[in-house]
Amino acid sequence: MPTSPSSLSSQAATDTDDAGNWFPENLAQINERLIQIAARPASVKPVAVFDFDNTCIFRDVGQAVFCHQLRHLHYRLTPEQLAVILPSPEGQLADQPLAAIITTLIDTYRTLFPLLLTGRNAQARLLPQARLFTSLLLWFTVQARKDKRLGAGYVLPFMAKLLAGFTATELRFLAMDVVQAAAAEPLDMETLAIEAPEPIGHIETSYPRGMHPHPEMLALMHRLAGMGIERYVISASAEWLVEGAVEWLGFPVPTDHIFGIRVRLDVGEVLTIGDHAGYPLTYRAGKNEIIDRWIGACPVLVAGDADTDYEMLTLPGIDIRLLLNRKQHGLIASLYEDPRILLQGLNLTTGRFRPARESIKE
Repeated sequence: MPTSPSSLSSQAATDTDDAGNWFPENLAQINERLIQIAARPASVKPVAVFDFDNTCIFRDVGQAVFCHQLRHLHYRLTPEQLAVILPSPEGQLADQPLAAIITTLIDTYRTLFPLLLTGRNAQARLLPQARLFTSLLLWFTVQARKDKRLGAGYVLPFMAKLLAGFTATELRFLAMDVVQAAAAEPLDMETLAIEAPEPIGHIETSYPRGMHPHPEMLALMHRLAGMGIERYVISASAEWLVEGAVEWLGFPVPTDHIFGIRVRLDVGEVLTIGDHAGYPLTYRAGKNEIIDRWIGACPVLVAGDADTDYEMLTLPGIDIRLLLNRKQHGLIASLYEDPRILLQGLNLTTGRFRPARESIKE
């Protein structure tokens, strides 16, 4: 039976959500607006929509699994599948010949794949081709996201398609393992560098380590659950990875309320490199399409952190627009001074909330 509006209002007023380090003005606004939301007629059940990576947690579960795959050569897709999902070879990427990059990635992976296919990953990691493949794949993915021709619209599904050959269930458990391991890592950067064969030459790229949930966001979600507000997650990471991370970290979000990057599934829920027909890329406007077509209600709360969330943070009719300040450039930076936005500051070194709008790096 739904909770009555009067009891919702009482709970919203008494629960100050002091589990963390909110900017006090943000917390006061959240408290006030939740009281108003709870007092409305219960004709339509209210919903709240959260981005996941770098919003509910510090770091990115899709990126963490991608880096886990690099470190352990944890792949099942074939060399032929890799060749299909790599872009057309024309032109350059970060002043490097794209054709040479693609050829090198395919050739090195083709050398490694027979060992991976028979479970001899440790032996494969000892080969010189392993270091070349992992360093170059990391470099390629980072640079492709910055590239005007490729960008996030290419990279996000590409990272999901690197999971081809795993089942959806295997990926949920893999995400749990990766999140648990990342929680024990220091919050720092690790660098992969190598002298690749000419004409590529020296390449060097860093990736982040470490991960933890934001306790303030976890407490907020539990508070919304207690009020009868349905919680949804829309992420630009592969959906099955987000499902595993959400469950492991204890966020109160039902599995059928989690939306992320999808690919076509084969028999036995095995991931393929095919696109999921009729389903949007859960990035920017695609997040709004999920809200419109799959959730079917205007959220009372939207939370995000980056350009991927811009469109849903600027939807009309939102009561609470929560933006984590990661000192980003680009489109999302235009919302940092928007009076509609509750901008929440972070310590970007420790990955923790701080009681301010501004974010710092210590």
